[in-house]
Amino acid sequence: MRLSLAALLLFASTAVAQTTGTAVTFTTTSTTSGTTVLTPKADCATPVRFSWSRTGNLCTGGSLFLFVSRSSCGSEPGLTDLKLATITDTTASGTVSFTVQDALALLATPTTCATQTSEISFNLCASAKTFASVYDASCSSSFSSVGSPAFVVKFDPAPPSKPSIGKVIARDSALSVQVDGAETKSTVVVEVTALTTADGGSLPDEDAGVDAGEVVDAGEVLDAGEVLDAGSVAPEPVGPTLSFRKAAGEGNVVADGLINGVTYRVQAKIIDEAGNGSDLSDAVEGTPVKSNGLFDAYVDAGGQERGGCAATGGGIAGGAVLAALGIWLSNRRKVS
Repeated sequence: MRLSLAALLLFASTAVAQTTGTAVTFTTTSTTSGTTVLTPKADCATPVRFSWSRTGNLCTGGSLFLFVSRSSCGSEPGLTDLKLATITDTTASGTVSFTVQDALALLATPTTCATQTSEISFNLCASAKTFASVYDASCSSSFSSVGSPAFVVKFDPAPPSKPSIGKVIARDSALSVQVDGAETKSTVVVEVTALTTADGGSLPDEDAGVDAGEVVDAGEVLDAGEVLDAGSVAPEPVGPTLSFRKAAGEGNVVADGLINGVTYRVQAKIIDEAGNGSDLSDAVEGTPVKSNGLFDAYVDAGGQERGGCAATGGGIAGGAVLAALGIWLSNRRKVS
C-alpha cells in the first residue's frame, strides 16, 4: 500500500513533535554566581523571582510542573517540594517566585529562617512526562527534567567571623588599613570616625554615657572633667562615620579624604559573597600626617647640608640621615 505525500508529511510532523517534547528556559534578575542565586539570612523571606519561557508540546493529557526541590528535578513534585505552577495548556511563558522561608517550611524536618543555621540549597525544577513512543502522543509513566539552566538557590545564613585590624599606616590625608581574617570572595569594609577635632580637642567620650546632641543635666560630667550647664548639648562629631571597601585579597583598604592631625577610630567588617555581614572588629586608632617633600623629610631626619660636593660627606651623620630617608621612602611606597 502506498501513502500519499500529504500523509507522509503529516506522519513525519507528528513524529518530530513527539520526539521534541517541551523545554523550559529560566532567567532571573537576581544576583547570581553562575547559576547559583545566593541568599543571605536577611533575605530569607524575600521572594526570588524567575521568568520562564517554553517551547515544544506536552504529551496528551500531560502537565508541566514548575517547582522547588532538594532532590532531582526529573520527577513529579513530592510532598517536601514547593510547587510553583502547573501548566496543562499551551501557555508559553510566565513568572514564578518563592522565598527560602517557604521552601524551609516544607522540608522533611521543617526549619525556619531563624533555626536554619547551616547552608542549604534548593533546585529550581521544570518536569514533564515523556511521550509513550515516537509515534504515540500519549504520555508514558516516566518524567523528565526539561528546565534549563539548572538554577540553584543557596541559603547562606552564617555571617563571616569577626575580623581583626593588623596594621594602620598613617598617610597624607589617609589611613592604609590592613584587615586580617577575610574569607575568599568577600568584601572588606573599613569604617572610620573622627575622635578629635582638627585642633586636637576631644570629642565626647563614649564611656561618659552621653551621645552627641543629648541634653544633659546640670553638673553632669561629660568628659575629662568638663561640666555642662543645664540645657547644654553635647558637641556633634567632627563628621559622620566614613566607609571604605575593597575586595578581599586586593591589599589594604585606603581610607582617604581624611584630615591630617585628626585621630580616627578605625573598625572593619567582612561582607561575604551572599551579603552576610560580620561583627565589627575591635577598634584601633590612626592619625593621618602631612607628607613633607623629599627635602623636608631630609631636614626632619636631621640633615643640615644644602648642597655642594661635601653634602653628607659620607660621614656617620650623613649616613644616618640617608638611612632615615630610606625608611621614609620605604614607608611612602607602602600602598594598599
